[in-house]
Amino acid sequence: MTMMSFVRSVLLLLLSLTCLMVTGCAAPQVNVVRSQAPLESPIRTIALMPSGGVLADAIGVELLQFGFYVIDTGKISGLMIRDNLNEIEVTQPQNLSRLYNDGIDAVILVKSVAGYDGRPQSASVKIVHTKTGQLVAGANWQNGRGGAQGSPADQGARVDLAVAAHQIANAVGQSLQATSIK
Repeated sequence: MTMMSFVRSVLLLLLSLTCLMVTGCAAPQVNVVRSQAPLESPIRTIALMPSGGVLADAIGVELLQFGFYVIDTGKISGLMIRDNLNEIEVTQPQNLSRLYNDGIDAVILVKSVAGYDGRPQSASVKIVHTKTGQLVAGANWQNGRGGAQGSPADQGARVDLAVAAHQIANAVGQSLQATSIK
């Protein structure tokens, strides 16, 4: 084997490995499902439930771009204290109607799991209409694999909290706009 053919073989091997790593990446994915049932009233004001943490706050900020009024977790905590309710009680139909009477059309419930690297690993988001208790839309978001389950390229495809919030809010915001138009 000549030196030139050896170099070509090594380059071809490196190119093949690079292609495998790039195509093997698991990019973040978001899946949104919305109710096909028409709403009795449109969603304009959305409240963030306190248990959603930093990701819920970031999603709320991103939802502003869709023209929604977003009520932050601090105000909802104040309403919960005023009405002597915990977060589980707030989502019961009789208490959701209290929020509706306070001008809040929907609540967003966010649950997330952090990965080994501090980036979000997965999140689930539910939007519940306060007038009816109807689940209006939901989203499931999954970050790239990374870590022991993925390649170094997978680790590079994992996104941070700000990007996750942006992706989730875009998907949910578009879904809510379509739902609210009916």
